[in-house]
Amino acid sequence: MARRPLTRPTSLLAALFGRVGVLFLIIVLVVGLLAFFTAQRRINEIYDGQLIIGANVLRALMTDEIKEQAVKPRSGGAEFTVDDSDLLSPEDRDAFDSYADWRMFRIWRGGRLVLRSDTGPASLPPPTHNGFSEVVANNDRWRIYSLPVPSSTVTVQIGERLDIRLVLVQGIALGLALPLLLLIPTCGVLIWLTLSDGLRALRTLIAEIGRRTMRDLSPLPLDPWPRDLHPLVRSINRLFERIDRSLQNERRFLDDAAHQLRTPLAAVKLQAQLIAGEADPGERHAMTTQLVESVDRAAALTDSLLTLARLEARRGTVDTGGDLEAETVAAIADLAPVAARREVELSFEGRGRYPGGDPLLLRLIAANLLENAINHAPPGSEVAVRLSSAQGWRRLMVTDAGPGIPAAERAKVLERFYRGSGASPRGSGLGLAIVGEAVRLLGGRLELRDREDGARGLCATVDLPEADQASAQN
Repeated sequence: MARRPLTRPTSLLAALFGRVGVLFLIIVLVVGLLAFFTAQRRINEIYDGQLIIGANVLRALMTDEIKEQAVKPRSGGAEFTVDDSDLLSPEDRDAFDSYADWRMFRIWRGGRLVLRSDTGPASLPPPTHNGFSEVVANNDRWRIYSLPVPSSTVTVQIGERLDIRLVLVQGIALGLALPLLLLIPTCGVLIWLTLSDGLRALRTLIAEIGRRTMRDLSPLPLDPWPRDLHPLVRSINRLFERIDRSLQNERRFLDDAAHQLRTPLAAVKLQAQLIAGEADPGERHAMTTQLVESVDRAAALTDSLLTLARLEARRGTVDTGGDLEAETVAAIADLAPVAARREVELSFEGRGRYPGGDPLLLRLIAANLLENAINHAPPGSEVAVRLSSAQGWRRLMVTDAGPGIPAAERAKVLERFYRGSGASPRGSGLGLAIVGEAVRLLGGRLELRDREDGARGLCATVDLPEADQASAQN
């Protein structure tokens, strides 16, 4: 998955403040809304309770009048003899009328309005069900509670304008909003100061890194820094380590090149001067041949040094698309003319695919092992190349009939420029060092030992992990 690039440079403090500020504003908004709706619900509960209480008070005040009307039959068999307006005394009616202009009461008998307060809408439909309901009259919304009187057809209604509740809720909301509005800038300043203080350690770390020079690449200690910065400090230390290793490799390459090329270049210069002063054509031709060989050795040494430098630069960037069999066959094809000139026979065994590994590194391993074997093999002998695989490893084995390498020198020949007692005069002392570095980059093993058949010669064996195992190691 590709990493998303940064679209614009910004301050870390500003970015953190922006995110925390947005989160804080969301929290304030949610708290304000919760407080608003909680207050609204609580106010509705209180005012609804007052409507219920008012309706029960009216019913209690009318209890005696309803009983008296129930025992006085009208003439002609009617149920009541007293006027319906006598259900409430004038004093009780005036008390309810003066209670509040946003409240009203209605008294219904059998679906007929028999008594009402002076407040409220002039006409309302008769109640269809008991309990709470809402109606709209004269552009006002009313919340009405209907309470039936037991053992009669009388229903008491108490109503209240809803905008009164809304005014109260708005007042509470404004009372909450003012502190919250004052809290926002105050908390913003505190958040900014807190984040700025929290990033002080990071600024100190940046200043510490800024004071370092190319000569001071020692790792940073972990103790002075907060635990959250430890991964960053470890990453910086690994970067310092890689830079230091790169500088060491560069210095080593320059030292090796200066030291190893000084002698062949001096020899080339001397031979060129001798050729310029030689009058005999035969001697001049022989000296010219020696000059060409010296130039070839200097060029081969330069190529080997550059190869080692490239190998060291490839740490952590090894490709896995190569094939050991294909690269080995290609190396054999490249060195076949050299083997023919030295009258050395090449043999190959182990057809099949051996996928996995960096193509360049595989070619370097096969080519340098073959070249080393050809240079040490006597004329008329054979250099055998064999490929095999077993237990998750691929094996490249190169066997020659040369003088071999004493057991005491087998570890030293992997060092740069080391030339053993049986070294070829054409060698630079870098071939096996290149092989060792390439094998190490591929996570493999290199072993130099005597031939398995007991004959004179050297057997160089390289074991490389197969594709799945190499991927797991990387």
